[in-house]
Amino acid sequence: MMRRVGIVVLLGLALPAQAEKMTAASMALCEKVKECALAQLANEDMAPEMRQMMEPMLNSMCQSVGAQVTEVPTGHPLYAPAVACMESMTGLSCAELQGGNDVKTPECEEYRRQAENYGQGE
Repeated sequence: MMRRVGIVVLLGLALPAQAEKMTAASMALCEKVKECALAQLANEDMAPEMRQMMEPMLNSMCQSVGAQVTEVPTGHPLYAPAVACMESMTGLSCAELQGGNDVKTPECEEYRRQAENYGQGE
């Protein structure tokens, strides 16, 4: 009985750490996208009023992303590949992220492959 309680306690401690991993990866990716968008805005020839209107929207973008990430189940088979994909995208340059093509990293390709296989298995 004591062993079972210990395992439950350990699992209870591990789940928040896993959730934190997803939150951290999504927030890092969001901050990277925001940084790239703000840098692009600085280079655009637009009215200062328009820039003032867009900057708060970009700044609040990561807060809304953070709120949605908590809905991702930590025990899901696609959880770890999703985290790896986000982490790999954070390492891309702004030019790569804004290139207009479908952004592909090996980790995201693996996530896409696993997601397709998972969808077929249901």
